[in-house]
Amino acid sequence: MITEPPSSPDHTEIRDLVRDLVATTFTSEKMRAAAASPLGFDEVAWKQMVDLGWSSMALSEDVGGDDLGAYVQCLVHRELGARLAPTPYLSCVALGASALTMLADGRGDDLLTRIGSGATAASLVLSHGRGWAEGSSPTLTARETGEGWVLDGSVGMVLDGARSDVLLVVAPVGDAWGFFEVEARVASVRRTPVPVVDATRSLADISFDATPARCLRDEPVTTAQVSALVDRLAVYLAAEMVGAAASCLRQTLEYLRARHQFGKPIGSFQALKHRCADAAVAVTVAQELAFAAAEMIDADDDAGLRLAAPLLLARAGEVFKDTAEECIQLHGGVGFTDEYDIGLYYKRALVDNELLASPVDAYARMDLVRKETIA
Repeated sequence: MITEPPSSPDHTEIRDLVRDLVATTFTSEKMRAAAASPLGFDEVAWKQMVDLGWSSMALSEDVGGDDLGAYVQCLVHRELGARLAPTPYLSCVALGASALTMLADGRGDDLLTRIGSGATAASLVLSHGRGWAEGSSPTLTARETGEGWVLDGSVGMVLDGARSDVLLVVAPVGDAWGFFEVEARVASVRRTPVPVVDATRSLADISFDATPARCLRDEPVTTAQVSALVDRLAVYLAAEMVGAAASCLRQTLEYLRARHQFGKPIGSFQALKHRCADAAVAVTVAQELAFAAAEMIDADDDAGLRLAAPLLLARAGEVFKDTAEECIQLHGGVGFTDEYDIGLYYKRALVDNELLASPVDAYARMDLVRKETIA
């Protein structure tokens, strides 16, 4: 029911390889076991992903990557989202590596190489918290001392913040921003895991107390550059949400075919067909938006992405949550029991809608950009 976005033969081959591996690696049982493990993910599965080059496919060849671009990376995100795969891929590869690529000005190439090889796990810390940087109120500061840069303050809800080796911090410096590397295990960094309804996501509150930091660029980072980074992160997160919404619907269709009432599959009832069709159209449109935005990243169309990214994030968040709610209803009372995964998708939707920006905030950002463009 859900159509595929335009794809080249190479993209189709990569998609099929990723889809097949994810389907076998993250079955319902394995996904649940990995999320409940002490690490919160399957180390063996993560190593396999790294060995296959998933963590470096979008990086430039200068740092050991394959330079395959954002479109291919979104294919991976979509398939991981489809299985609610608990991995460091979003935090480390999408958020961390994207920040290094866009903000480090070449000084973070060593880190990019280590991330691509799986040797280092990194988490991105945005001192302004959620959303875009314009008009934000940062909760941590950077200051330069005689011995170097130090960070003070705290930030909440950092993805994989409690289990990363390195923290990549965007913090205000005067009227601009600085970009810093912090060793996550130093004594002056306090990382407090935050329990959330979605067991497949790991989040933490992080505080810094005169924490030594390595500055990753000489020139200040502008507010526009920080927001451009958020635009890119929105695309990768949305790709996961789209994949999860599509999988949620597919699982529900399988249930409707298998569940019988009055001697026939309940999926044959016209009212249920209409509800599934509406959900399929919404997911398809959101998916098209996601891969169109990925093409903008690959084409360096920052102006187009500035408007497309918040629209995509808002729409993908709405579609994911609405689809998960509808699928629970279509399952009936068993939809929210532990026997089925549908309830897990709904919990992921709740967290994803607050991870970077809520749909309301994303639409507000889109309206702001649109008005600026018209003016």
